[in-house]
Amino acid sequence: MNPAPVNGPAKVPFTGCDAFFLALENLMAAGGQGRHVGLTVLELGSGFDISALRDAVRRFSLSHPLLHAKLRRSWFLGVPFWRTPKILLPDAVPILEQSPNTDRDSFCEMLLGSGGSHFLEIHTLRSGDKTTLLAKWSHLLFDGRGAELALQEIARLARNPCEAPRPVASWGIPFPPATGLIARWVGTRAFVQRHYEMKPSDFRSLGGPSPKPGAPGFRVLRFSTEETSLMRERAVRLTGGIFQMPYFFATAARAHAAVFKARGQRPPCFVSPVPVQARKPKARHPIFQNQVTVLHFKLNAPEADDLEKSTAAIHAQFESAVRNHLETSSATMLWWMRRLPAAIYRRFLQKDTAGEIVSFFQSHTGDFLPGLIEICGAHITDGWHIPSVSQPPGSGIFFSERGGRLSATISWREKSLTAAEVDTMESSLRRDLLGATNSNNRRD
Repeated sequence: MNPAPVNGPAKVPFTGCDAFFLALENLMAAGGQGRHVGLTVLELGSGFDISALRDAVRRFSLSHPLLHAKLRRSWFLGVPFWRTPKILLPDAVPILEQSPNTDRDSFCEMLLGSGGSHFLEIHTLRSGDKTTLLAKWSHLLFDGRGAELALQEIARLARNPCEAPRPVASWGIPFPPATGLIARWVGTRAFVQRHYEMKPSDFRSLGGPSPKPGAPGFRVLRFSTEETSLMRERAVRLTGGIFQMPYFFATAARAHAAVFKARGQRPPCFVSPVPVQARKPKARHPIFQNQVTVLHFKLNAPEADDLEKSTAAIHAQFESAVRNHLETSSATMLWWMRRLPAAIYRRFLQKDTAGEIVSFFQSHTGDFLPGLIEICGAHITDGWHIPSVSQPPGSGIFFSERGGRLSATISWREKSLTAAEVDTMESSLRRDLLGATNSNNRRD
């Protein structure tokens, strides 16, 4: 996709997942949990040029109207949309240099819990000749892949300092529904059928159904190339090697089951959504909006007792979803749901799920910044995402891979998980990902 040039103000309707995250942010606000944001972390070698970053970000701000947009809704049940301004300013993305040797994890926790009016912020942390670049982004305007594409575009602009800014429309509706209201209504049937197959709502979340204040927390597990290679072998053996999502879903579900077991509890099942990316693997656009739909998976408690059974159960559900075009049906349902005001949407989700929303959040975004070797003169040595999570559900596990190394981020809300329970979750993940003989806890 080559984005079209933009001349003057634009009206950009929400995608289906944009509206879902608006409802989720409404839930977080009701519980005193702040904004729904994510962090993208880049570890850089020597040679980082902050001046090149500032110039590239300035031109990036002048090229992308959505960075300056305001949320609007024309009438009570109208689709929410972004209204971009006539004039774009160069400071839509602030760059903030932190004190040398700032503790990175503590600073990331602070960022996850902080407010702010910007959709994208960039922070730099220096330690000797090394630099960590942190991008804080709003989930209303970016998904994880979109945040990576924004950094890729900033890196490209830094390599081309003479390129003038050019406002473009790097947005769009993923999985557009069929033409005609009747066809769009019929298009929801597969989703509705699947939804009722997953009833009754007997799943549970670790955070419980009542939203409450709680600081965000996270732990990043980084695996070596040898360990990641071992995981791939295990995933191929369990899934047949074509789609490995069921394997990672199963490990995330079993990690949550391990915490419930330590609490002396055994929920009848686990239900969680998996995002389906609409962008092509090597696409550079669209950068903005949540360019995904979701598939929901259900794992019964007896299946969660065994990794192989768990993986097989999710794999069978995935094959069924593909046969029934469930990703398109889900996108169509989300397209309809956009019209609900955020507070009503949030209450609908709570009532439909006995307040739990889902059991946990989980995703695997695949290769992290594929093809990008350096940014602003510095080599990228590693990188990963740190998403925040709402409560409910209060926890999530998020995977990505850079340079043949898997990263797994465990995210939670205070009062949803204790430190000991995070240890339990990590132990379960390592045991399932690496095997019992290679699962000693180690955080790099």
